[in-house]
Amino acid sequence: MLSRTHFYPRHLVEFTLSPRSPYATLDYGADVAGFPEFEVQELSGPVQIEVKYSEQFTGLLEPFSDGPSLFVSSLANAFRVETFNITGTGRYSSKLIQGGQRWQGIRLLTNGTVKIGPVSFRSSVGVVDTEALPSRFHSSNPLYNKIWKLGARAVSLACYDPGSQKSIWEVSRNGARVESSLPSYSVKTWNFTEYDLEFEVKIARGGAMWSIGYDFGIRSQGGVLFNLASSYPAESTYINTNRTLFPPSTISLARGVSFVNQTTLSSYLLGSIPVPFDVQEGLWYRVSTVVRSGHLAVSLNNTQVFNVSLSDYSAGGSPISTTGAFGFGAWQDQSAYIRSVQARSPTGQIIYQNPMTNATVVLPEYGVHDNYFATCVDGARRDRLVWLGDFVHTSRIVGVTTGRNDHVKGTFQQLLTYQMPTGQLPMAPSLGFSPDADPKSFAVRGIAHLLPDYHILALISMTSYMEYSDDVAFARQTWDQWRSAVNWLASYRSNETGLIDLSSFGSAFLGPTSGSAVNTASVEAFTGMATVAKAVGDTESAAKWSSLAGSLRAAVNAVLWNGERGIYSLEASDPGNFSVAALGFAITSGTANLTQAQSALSHLPALKLGPGYRDSSAVASSDSTANLSPNTNGFLLSALLLQKQTAASTFLFQNLWGAMLANESSNSGASWEYVSQQSEPGYGQYTSLSHPWGGAATYALTKYVAGIQPDSFGYKTWIIEPAYAGMGVDAVNASVMTPSGPLSVSWSTCDSVVTVDIDAPPGTSGKLVLSRGWISGGPVAGHEGDFVQQIEGGQPVHITHHI
Repeated sequence: MLSRTHFYPRHLVEFTLSPRSPYATLDYGADVAGFPEFEVQELSGPVQIEVKYSEQFTGLLEPFSDGPSLFVSSLANAFRVETFNITGTGRYSSKLIQGGQRWQGIRLLTNGTVKIGPVSFRSSVGVVDTEALPSRFHSSNPLYNKIWKLGARAVSLACYDPGSQKSIWEVSRNGARVESSLPSYSVKTWNFTEYDLEFEVKIARGGAMWSIGYDFGIRSQGGVLFNLASSYPAESTYINTNRTLFPPSTISLARGVSFVNQTTLSSYLLGSIPVPFDVQEGLWYRVSTVVRSGHLAVSLNNTQVFNVSLSDYSAGGSPISTTGAFGFGAWQDQSAYIRSVQARSPTGQIIYQNPMTNATVVLPEYGVHDNYFATCVDGARRDRLVWLGDFVHTSRIVGVTTGRNDHVKGTFQQLLTYQMPTGQLPMAPSLGFSPDADPKSFAVRGIAHLLPDYHILALISMTSYMEYSDDVAFARQTWDQWRSAVNWLASYRSNETGLIDLSSFGSAFLGPTSGSAVNTASVEAFTGMATVAKAVGDTESAAKWSSLAGSLRAAVNAVLWNGERGIYSLEASDPGNFSVAALGFAITSGTANLTQAQSALSHLPALKLGPGYRDSSAVASSDSTANLSPNTNGFLLSALLLQKQTAASTFLFQNLWGAMLANESSNSGASWEYVSQQSEPGYGQYTSLSHPWGGAATYALTKYVAGIQPDSFGYKTWIIEPAYAGMGVDAVNASVMTPSGPLSVSWSTCDSVVTVDIDAPPGTSGKLVLSRGWISGGPVAGHEGDFVQQIEGGQPVHITHHI
C-alpha cells in the first residue's frame, strides 16, 4: 500500500486565463496517473473552465480529447474532458482518476479572469521514477536506454497496489451517486432476459445514463444505452454541455459501448425521443424500462416516452440483443443519484431488488469497489482490465524493472478467483467486482471465455513469474487451480491430428485455432508448467506435461512444418502462409531445430512492413490500414535474439520501438499498443500509449543484450550471455533484483577484447558465455568456439577475454 500521498508538482508556475488569453497547455514530460488538482489563487468572479487530458498532444485539439475511454468503467473517469465551475479561491480536484496522460489543456469558457497555479497530479500509482528502480539497464546506446524505460514506465502506471484505484460511485442513504462514467453493471443480472426494470433517478447535473443487455463475456458489443437529459437549467448547466448529442428533456437511445464513435468499437446512436414535460434537476423521477426480446418501452413517472420495436433500428446489420446485465452511469460532466432499483419478471415476480443505499452491497455488485487485489491491467488510460494474454509481457517486464512481485502475484490471484469450474481462466476481469462473484457471470452465456489462446499465454506468464521470483509457496498454495488450468488446455488436444484444437471457440488471438501459433505457444506452456510442477513436488503432472509437450512438438513438425517452403504453415489448410507469432514461439519453445529456425527466419523479410513486421503473410502488404503490433513483434524479438539475428533485432529496436520515442507530441515515455506503418500511434487518438503488452523490448534488452538470464527459478543458477557484437552497443551496465539480492553485470568491448564484471548474490552460481554467434550473426552448431566460465556468487568477478 502507498505510505503517503504522491504529487507530480511539475507545473509550479502561475498563469492567468482571461477572454484575451483563454488557453493554457501543460506538459508533464511523460505519462502520469492519478487525480488532477489545481489551485485557484485569484478570480474576478465565478467562471467555468474546461480541462482536457491526453497522452498525445494532438488530443488536446479534439472535441473529446483522446477519449472517451468507454470500453469499461474500470474505476476511472471514462472521459478525457471535464468542466469545473470556479466560485472561489482554493484547491480544486477531480473526483475520478485519469489513468494515463502526458498533456493537459485548460480553457476558460466564460468571461472573467482566473489566476491558477500550481497544477499537479495526486498519483494513484506512487512515484514513477525509471531512474531509481531496483533493476536497471544502461548502455552505450542512448536509444536502447530510452527504449528500456518504455516498458518500465508502462508497468509502473498499469500495476496498482490494492485499494489504490478508488470507487467511482458514492453510496449513501440518498442512493448511488454516479458521474462521468459509462454504465457499471450488476453482476447479479448477467443472465437476465425479459423483465421490467424500475428505478428512481434524481439528476444533479445534466442527465443520467442506464443500460441493459450487457454481456460480460463479449464486452466489445456493449449494451443498449439510454441517456435522460435534464432541461438544462442555467444555474447548474455548463457552457460546453453538448445539447446536440443530448437535447434537453429527451431520452437518447444507442447500441454499443457509447453514444459517439471515438473508438475501434462501433456504436450506433439510434435517436433522441422528447419527454412530454420538462425534466427538472433535483427532483426524483420513477423510470420504468420494459425489456422484451426485440422490444423496448420507457416511461417516466408513469408517462410513456417511447415504445419501440428494435427491428426498426439499424445497428450494423446485426439484431439488437437485450439479454444481459443492466447498469447505471453518467455522460461527461453529468451527475445523478440512483435508488430503489427492482426488476420484475413478465408475470410480475420480483427477480431483483436493491435500494442502492448500502455501499458494502452496491459497490462490489456493480464492480465499482476499490480494487481488491494488487493488479496489473492492460493499459493505464484505456482497457483498464486484467487482459489474460497480454499479461505475459507485463510479468516479464516487472521481473526486470520494478521487481514488484506482489503486483504479479496479485494479478494471478484475481485471475484464479474467477477461474471457471472447467479450469479455464477468465479473459479480462475488471477491477472492482467482489471476489465472491460467480465466475460464470463473466463468461459468454456463463459457459466459456473468448480468446482461448489467452489461457495459453497466462500459463507462460506463470512460468515467467517463477523464473524471476521462485515463489514456490504461492505455486503450492494455488496448485490445484494451476493443475486444472493446464489440464483444461490439454483436454483440447485432437486425437486425430495430435494438435491443440480450439476451433469450438470460433477464433483465437494468435491465429487459427488449431494453427502453428496456438500449438507452438502450447508447447512452451506445457514445458514451462512442467518445471513448475516439479518445483512444487507434483512429479506426476511434471512427467505428463513434459511428455505432452514432446508429443505436441512432434505433431507440429509433422502436420504444420512445410518442408518444401521451409516455414511453419499458418494452419494445415493454409500451408503457404506463416505468422510472426508462430515463428517466435516455434523458436522460444524449442519446437524448431536449428535448421528449421534458420529456414523459417529467412522468410522474415517478406513480412517487413513499415517499422516492423505484419502479423502474418495473410495480411496484405498493400493494406495501408494494417498496424504493427509490438505485442506479437515482441514474441518475435525474443526468438530473433535467441538466434543471434542481429540485423532483424536492431531493425525492431530502432524502428518499431524507436517510433515510440521519435515524435515529441506522441512520446508518452511508455510503450505503445500499436504502431502505424507511418511510425505513428496505430489507432490514432484511440491508441493506448501506456500499454505493457508493447514493452517486450525492455526485458529483451536485459535478458539478451545485457545477457542476464535465469537458468533456474529465482536465479539460483544463472547465465550471463551478453550480446557483445552486432547490436550497435559496445558497453552495458545492468542488474536484476533476484530473491537473493542484485545480480549485476557490466561489460564492454574494445578492439577484440571483451571485459566483463559480474557481481552475483551469495549462494547462487552461474556461468559466463561469450557466444561466437554474436559475431557470425547466428547460432553456431554445438556452440563451437564459445567462451564459457563457471562462476560462484558472493564476490565480484572480473574477466577479460580476447575474441
